[in-house]
Amino acid sequence: MNKLAGAFVTTGLLSFGTLASGESIMSDSFESGDKLSTSAYGFRWSTGTKVTSVVTADTEVFVTSPVNIPAPETSQWEAKTGEHSLMLRYNPGKHWTEQRFSWSEPQPEIWMSFWLRVPTNYSHPEVDGADNQKLFRIWMDGYGNKGEGSTVGTGFRGDGNGGSYFFVKVNKGDYQSTSHDIGKVPFITIPGDRGKWMHFVVHVKSESSANADDGLLEIWRKWEGDSDYTQTHNLQNQPIKLSSKVKGFAAGYLMGYANAAYPVTTEFLVDDFELSTAPLFLNLNAPNAPSGLVIR
Repeated sequence: MNKLAGAFVTTGLLSFGTLASGESIMSDSFESGDKLSTSAYGFRWSTGTKVTSVVTADTEVFVTSPVNIPAPETSQWEAKTGEHSLMLRYNPGKHWTEQRFSWSEPQPEIWMSFWLRVPTNYSHPEVDGADNQKLFRIWMDGYGNKGEGSTVGTGFRGDGNGGSYFFVKVNKGDYQSTSHDIGKVPFITIPGDRGKWMHFVVHVKSESSANADDGLLEIWRKWEGDSDYTQTHNLQNQPIKLSSKVKGFAAGYLMGYANAAYPVTTEFLVDDFELSTAPLFLNLNAPNAPSGLVIR
């Protein structure tokens, strides 16, 4: 049986619980007003892109350096928490927006969480041909087929009604291409989800040894205002290969290339980004659902 086939779930609700302790690689709500935060693990945000920026409700305050640009009258940049968030802007007809990050101490197992706000004008573009958009990717020594180690992540495609469904991608490493789509799960429905925040929790673990095929990728999500999380994907026994040079995950990006360019300016917001070496959920007894989540 193909270990990549059918390995997802859309049930299993998780209730909010008491905070758990863990070793944080990075916790950033962007209240510093820039992308210069770092940590003991050598975490860094890339500051080279001009299409991601730190914003307040009424001002763009950091692009590749500090700025003071008033928000357009039509913008709605209110942060999820505090006053600042990270904005990822797709300009009309342009395909590329991503916020890269890296850290200097590779980890074979990591947890990641972040809030993502659906653009207030969101519609999945209708095009002839590929319409898959990136949501995030995490890798080791090289992205996709440029790495000996695996790359994992998610993307989303149009649902035929202006909204989107999302899915998982697992690259087996050894400089191979990324897998087919795994697990078709509702992502954004319009118009109801426009302007809403959703929270993601991601758990990735590489193989314990070469060819052990015991890696995993788990994803949970909840909408703002909900008390429960839904586990959207639960991929067990995966060929998530460690690189011989980089013994774990060490880089990633949020959002990314949009095969279907948006016809109008489309702005996603991210807040409360977290990377950890320890579970963000309490009482983790995989494959059973954890009972609670760390919210920093």
